[in-house]
Amino acid sequence: MMPLSALVLILLQAGPQPHDAPAVSAEPAGGDPYADNACVQCHRNLAGRSAEIVDLEWAHSVHHENNVACDGCHGGDASLKRHQFPSAAAFKQASHLARNPEFLLLHTEESRFVSHARGRSISYFCGRCHAEIMEKHLGSPHGNFGDPSCLYCHGRGSHNIPSASIDIIDTRSRSERGHCALCHQASTMATVAEIKGILQETADLIDSSAVEFFELEEMGYRNLGLAEAHHHTPETHSRLRRVFHSFNMRDINDLARSIESVAQQTDAALELVRVLRQARRSQTLVGLDAAMFLLVFAGVLVYYKHAFCQNYDRSSAVPGAGRRGTANNSDE
Repeated sequence: MMPLSALVLILLQAGPQPHDAPAVSAEPAGGDPYADNACVQCHRNLAGRSAEIVDLEWAHSVHHENNVACDGCHGGDASLKRHQFPSAAAFKQASHLARNPEFLLLHTEESRFVSHARGRSISYFCGRCHAEIMEKHLGSPHGNFGDPSCLYCHGRGSHNIPSASIDIIDTRSRSERGHCALCHQASTMATVAEIKGILQETADLIDSSAVEFFELEEMGYRNLGLAEAHHHTPETHSRLRRVFHSFNMRDINDLARSIESVAQQTDAALELVRVLRQARRSQTLVGLDAAMFLLVFAGVLVYYKHAFCQNYDRSSAVPGAGRRGTANNSDE
């Protein structure tokens, strides 16, 4: 006979089990992708400039849009949690230990994550992510002088780094407080305006040509070469912005001409396809007109037959038929 203790154990195991705890969602609460980022959450709770950098500047930047948080540039360990440490001071100390080597020369607590890098050093620092642009910039007059740096044009003293745009090139004069005119004389500002004009015209051409190519595809046209160019329009825009950093007119014009060549091929192909489609429509209309004419003509013939030939005496149309009939009757 089964022992009582074993029977009780079996009954307990067969009984209703407690509900499983709900799985923790991988998506941070409220949909904030930085809800678990120690740097972002800690600085948001600080007073003054520390909080402004996060919510008023970085939160509206292209870095925020592309998941580049504080630790992406400044270092630190953003994965740590406050509950892992006995005190807030220990949590802060551990989070700051893994700061970027670029900042190791800084001594004071207040400036621990503020870089004193200037000139070409900034280009090398940003070039860790933007390598090709760094190469173009360092080979340009800007890079040779070491100024302006990336931050002069793109950051302007703020963490609100905007998305790359040709509009960053400021062609206003010095009297209008133009950003580029603070360094450039009027003669070189004319060159700046010329370069911006080339870039803007080429950027507009990229977009308009892409629209034409997509119209071609809707018509059933296929071209691998043109598809390679137009299916990667954002990359083409990026190439155009990257080559600008060289300030080399030959490189800029070469790229602009190659883009213009693709646009001309696309335009010619669209014009040819439109002409062919129009010719097919014309042929179809001619065929329909011919068919309609034949139907109308056939209808006229049928109408004529019924209107004028229904009671027609065929014997009267045979020469001599009436005379032979009269002669036969007289013989009888």
